Amino acid sequence: MNLPPPPLPSISVEPDLIRWTGSFMSDRQVKLVLDGKTGKKANPVDTGIPQGSPVAPILFATYLSGIFDKVEAAVPGIRGLSFVEDISWWADGADSRAVAAKLSAAAAASIEWAVENGVAFDYGKTEAALFHKKRTAPMATVSVGTNDIPFNKEATRWLGVWLDAQLTLKEHHATRMKEGRKAMTRLRRLTGQMGLTPANCRKVMTACVQSATMFGAELWWKGDYATGTQGRAGEIQRLINQEARATTGCFRTTNLGALSMESGLQAATAQQTAALWAATAETTTGRPGAGGGRSPNGDRAAAHKRPCIWRTDREHSAAGGAGYPRR
Repeated sequence: MNLPPPPLPSISVEPDLIRWTGSFMSDRQVKLVLDGKTGKKANPVDTGIPQGSPVAPILFATYLSGIFDKVEAAVPGIRGLSFVEDISWWADGADSRAVAAKLSAAAAASIEWAVENGVAFDYGKTEAALFHKKRTAPMATVSVGTNDIPFNKEATRWLGVWLDAQLTLKEHHATRMKEGRKAMTRLRRLTGQMGLTPANCRKVMTACVQSATMFGAELWWKGDYATGTQGRAGEIQRLINQEARATTGCFRTTNLGALSMESGLQAATAQQTAALWAATAETTTGRPGAGGGRSPNGDRAAAHKRPCIWRTDREHSAAGGAGYPRR
C-alpha cells in the first residue's frame, strides 16, 4: 500500500527540502544480503521510510504529526505528549473513570487516523498510568481497540524516568542508584589495574557513574530537607565518596573534606542544585535542539525542553495512546 507523503507543506517546510524529500523517497531499490553475499537482483520499494539514515526519524515524526490535531479536535480535554515514535495522550478528570473514558476516546480516534494513513499500532506495548494522591489502585480500564488496558500498579517508565502514581520519583531514584552502584563496581579498580591517572579516572567516574546515578534527579531535588526526599542526597554522596577513594587511592579513614578536595569531585548537593537551576533555565527559555515533541499544554515544543510534571488535586493520567506505531 502506498502511503501519502509527509505533510511538509502544512508545517511550512521550504520548497527545496520538499523536493529533496520527494527525491529521497522515490526510485528506491533493495537487495538481500545474507552471510556477506549480496543478491544480484534489486527489487523496487515504494513503501515505508528508508532505514539507516538520520533523515528517517525526522520524516517519521513529521508523518505522524497529523495525529495530534486529529485526536485533540475529536476528544476535548486530550493533549498529546510524545517523543518521536513514543505517542502518549494526557487527560485529567474528577476520578479514574472519567480519565479512562477520555483516554479510550483518544485511542479510538488514534486508531481511526492510523487506518486512514496506513499506520499500524502495536497494542501489546500500550500502557496506561494514573497519577493521583489516593493509595488505592484504580479499577477503571482504558479501551484500546478490542483490548482493555488497566492502569499500571507499579511505576511507569517514560523517557528513562520512572513515574509512580504519587509522583514521588522514589522508585526512579532507587533504580538510578542501583545502576550507579553497578557502574561503580565495574570501574572501582581502574586506577590500580589499568594505570589510569587520577584526572582520567575522575573523568571516567563522572561520565559513567554520576551520569547514571543523577539522571532525572532535577525532577525530585528540592533541597537538603525537602519533605519526602530526605536521605536521597546522602545516598548519592556516599557513592561519590566511593568514587573519590577509587580516584585518589585514599583509605576509608581519610577525612572526607580532604578526600573531596583531592579528588576534584563535587558534592552531591552542589551538583543537584546546579542541575536543577540549569533545567529551570532551559524550560523557561528553551534552546535549539534536535527532534520534536509535544508538551502537556498542547503546543508543539522542540524536544530540547525537559519533561515536566504538573500535579494538582485532580487526578491526571497519561496513556500510551494505542502503543508504538510501526510501519
